[in-house]
Amino acid sequence: MGQATDIGQIILRSDLDLDAPKHIFLMIFLLWDLKVNGEKSFFKPYYDILPKTLSNIPIFWNNIELEYLKGSYLLTQISDRTDAITEDYDAICHVAPQLRDIASLEEFKWARMCVCSRNFGLQIDGHRTSALVPHADMLNHHRPRETKWSFDDELQAFTITTLEPILAGSQVFDSYGQKCNHRFLLNYGFAVENNRELDGFCPNEVPIELSIPEDDTLMDSRTEFWMRGESDIHSRSGVENSNQDLTAILAAASAASVGNVNGTNIARAFEAVAGAISDSHAARSSASIGSDESAPLLRRVRVCVSNNENTRILFSMLRVLGADEEDLLAMGTAPTLPFGDSGCSLYLSRALRGYTSANPDNASFLTMQHAAFFRTCKDIRNPINLRNEKAAMQLLLKVVASALSKYPCSLERDIADLADEISCLRFSNQRHAKIQVRGEKEILHHFSFWARTAIDLIEIIELEIGFEKRRPSSPSEKAPQPGFQSIVQAMEDDDTLHFTVIRYCCDVLGALRKEAIQTIRQEHGEKLLNRGEGLN
Repeated sequence: MGQATDIGQIILRSDLDLDAPKHIFLMIFLLWDLKVNGEKSFFKPYYDILPKTLSNIPIFWNNIELEYLKGSYLLTQISDRTDAITEDYDAICHVAPQLRDIASLEEFKWARMCVCSRNFGLQIDGHRTSALVPHADMLNHHRPRETKWSFDDELQAFTITTLEPILAGSQVFDSYGQKCNHRFLLNYGFAVENNRELDGFCPNEVPIELSIPEDDTLMDSRTEFWMRGESDIHSRSGVENSNQDLTAILAAASAASVGNVNGTNIARAFEAVAGAISDSHAARSSASIGSDESAPLLRRVRVCVSNNENTRILFSMLRVLGADEEDLLAMGTAPTLPFGDSGCSLYLSRALRGYTSANPDNASFLTMQHAAFFRTCKDIRNPINLRNEKAAMQLLLKVVASALSKYPCSLERDIADLADEISCLRFSNQRHAKIQVRGEKEILHHFSFWARTAIDLIEIIELEIGFEKRRPSSPSEKAPQPGFQSIVQAMEDDDTLHFTVIRYCCDVLGALRKEAIQTIRQEHGEKLLNRGEGLN
């Protein structure tokens, strides 16, 4: 309908690069119909019940309300959203000046957020489109969902179906999806106080910013690795090529399984797999792994309390930033696999990626593990060594502390404020802002605890390694207490600790410790054999 208007036709012919191309034609029709048809419009009863103002949505907040978000990256997103809407308005007015006669910039903003907060993505007669649906857009959000909606082609009607019995007189809810509170607040004007799924997972996120310091003594080599693959992230053709490569590689792997491909070809196939998977990861993560065009060495990673893909990318980047010269050289040339061990323990592979470990006893495994190389700063999925892992955790602690320092008050203050429903009224913009920043701080405190716990355990491992090195010459020396094993056992028995921290400490740090101690004992054994003393 919006495309059929004069302005819609001009937009179609102009091929404008708009911020909200999926919403623009609904917005144009809404504004055009209100202005041109007004009282005579078929949709006037619907227009009459649309909110005249959207003061709950952050782009319409005043400065006092925005101050409640101080320290949050959401302030930048609000500013970016306002700028993007203004740019869309100006771009359309440039090719279709008559838009200014239909709507002011403020009315254009109103229409944009009406559509953004109320539209339904539908498939009608095989055609995907968006629609405003009277009454259906009045349903409030609730998780888990108790209804589903769709367009019924036979009935030629929008339908809402219950997924469970709903008592007569009860409120009917819709689910706006599993989302971080920043998306709820930015797009709908509310934040969920207890934004958790039935399994306890909280989808709230906070962006963590990482960059190379200007005084870095390894600036050139670190920057080269830090920026590697940047051109692939925003390249559509690169992703398409990766998909084509992956299809060919899977065929090669299938042939190899029946003995049709030799070891060299297997190695080449898996080298290509590494590239294809790395490129596809970059493309899939582009929405939540960002960079600042004004500061190209700055990377921003949105993380939640989970060991998901973004958490693994965060840890990978931290390892790059914490790398010394030898580490950087190893990262650029050391073998790794997009799945499996690459020489590390089974526990490490499972802990970091959740994939089934490759079988190191397989004859082709040794060939494969030397075929693929780290491609970008997002690919360091396994720790490089104990020193680098400690440096990465120290950096994480520093970055998180810096992020927390930007907020004007503590997490404890937010919790206390939210408990006071007189001063912090329910459904107020102040309360929704408090809920948002509280959620961000909870995640930052989680990663702060993770880093501090990891550093403490690494220092214990360092003591144990020192003990192992001295043991042949100091047989009466006792092992450090408490030891790593007793501490991680206590962690596993503690129901208050998050499983991501436990698994990282037990499995990832445990693998590093095991490898280091085994290496020392092997060296001691070789020395004894060389002296002819043998081993007990």
